[in-house]
Amino acid sequence: MQPIFDAGGGYLRGSSIELSTKSGQPIPNEQVAQLPRVRMEVARDNVLSHHPTAVERSLSSEYNCMGMVFAARRTWIETDQLGNILRGDGYRRVREESELLVGDVVVYRNQNGSTSHVGVITSIGLYGPDGTRKIVVLSQWGLDGEYFHEIDDVNPYLGEPAEYWTDRK
Repeated sequence: MQPIFDAGGGYLRGSSIELSTKSGQPIPNEQVAQLPRVRMEVARDNVLSHHPTAVERSLSSEYNCMGMVFAARRTWIETDQLGNILRGDGYRRVREESELLVGDVVVYRNQNGSTSHVGVITSIGLYGPDGTRKIVVLSQWGLDGEYFHEIDDVNPYLGEPAEYWTDRK
């Protein structure tokens, strides 16, 4: 199945799956068709040439970062749903970077302060003489595939790390 585009090059709305938070709030979502393999390979080559810490995990385009983190890679969820999902699934904000653990969620914000990206922390280590923490994240880069990368090594359109959330009790 190929993606369907409107006259302006944007996706036409697709179907959705039944999806809700733990508290039962519906999560609007959209099914997106897989892009052609050659297009995904070009995207991968571009990502890897500009982001030295990125490591490809998957070349899927059927979900976005929100769908990867909160819907098990099944669908596309707009970032404006983040607050509803965090509340509905019982997440709490992690105030100190020193409290982060693998599995916590990092939220990226753009220059306007809007949520632009999310990812999952996959490793936390130390490097350098100053003890700076090396944090590695797994995230889906729009339609361009899924990558492991250092927390600050993302395309500028994905924003900058701004806050952290956990569902740990």
